[in-house]
Amino acid sequence: MRPMRSLGIGMLVVVSSMSSAASARAASGEAQQQLSSAYDDEFEKARQLLQRHDYFAALTGFQRANQLAGGKSAESFLGMAQAMQGMKVYKNALDACQSAIDLAQDNPRLLARAHKLKGQVFSATGELRDAEAEFRAALAADPDSKVADLHYELGVVLMTEHRDEEAIAELKKELEFRPNGTTADEARALITNPRRGREKYAPEFSFVSSKGQRVSLDTLRGKIVLLDFWASWCGPCVRALPSVRKVQQDHANDPFVVVGISADLQERAWRTFTGTNRMVWPQYWDHDHQLRTLFGVQAIPTYVLIDAEGIERLRVAGAGFDQARTLSAEINKQIKLAVAPRP
Repeated sequence: MRPMRSLGIGMLVVVSSMSSAASARAASGEAQQQLSSAYDDEFEKARQLLQRHDYFAALTGFQRANQLAGGKSAESFLGMAQAMQGMKVYKNALDACQSAIDLAQDNPRLLARAHKLKGQVFSATGELRDAEAEFRAALAADPDSKVADLHYELGVVLMTEHRDEEAIAELKKELEFRPNGTTADEARALITNPRRGREKYAPEFSFVSSKGQRVSLDTLRGKIVLLDFWASWCGPCVRALPSVRKVQQDHANDPFVVVGISADLQERAWRTFTGTNRMVWPQYWDHDHQLRTLFGVQAIPTYVLIDAEGIERLRVAGAGFDQARTLSAEINKQIKLAVAPRP
């Protein structure tokens, strides 16, 4: 009987050990699940902050998410790079992109996105050859074209380098994959006019002015256009008003027009101010911020000068017209070019 009792004790020890191991595995699994859930929550918060362009807070959030992932989250590094790109901290953005690339080797789509972002950062800093290499690496990682706009991005870089034939081929590939994609219209415009890839053309816009006049880039074609982003509550804008009125009057007989785009919070305040101050040039109340967003206006006053072909020639931000001497000189220059006889 003793051997059986010893066997029973042995079995109890084995069962007890197995139970302890199972409990440890369950506890470990639960802890891992909690850690994964915490990572997901932190990453989602950072992603939403990035969408709201709160770049510094987004960067901090992605860093916390990466810490929860043991410092090896390719997706978090990519998020950090996007936040840094928004902050224009380009060197740091490139480093974060490379970390994402190193960690995403087994995830082709994420790898392609990281190469694409690195190419965009290189493009923003004017390093076009490096940008081209990154876009080509993104395409190699994404042969099924699951990541949007890769052929478009490569085409734009090639066009900037005056390699129009290669560029058009890439843009056509983008249209084959996504004929109704977000870059489709711009791709078609670039194919029609490759200069758009080398010049800063103004974005297409259209609105109805306070007098019921339809104003768009097309209706203004052939004229020199000064977009005046202002508000009645903006001190520098108000002080600059006499100078804006004078340049409008001085060029009343020239192919030149001032267009006022107001950031006023209330329509009544805007209409009262423009009427009282005889602002007779086209006026628009940008109540939903669409035009400011379209033109990337971050401060007022901002003056954007567009030439007769629709190319942005000068931008002055955060200073009144009366302080921007180069603005008057550039207006005169562009008007002379517009009226000069073509060879």
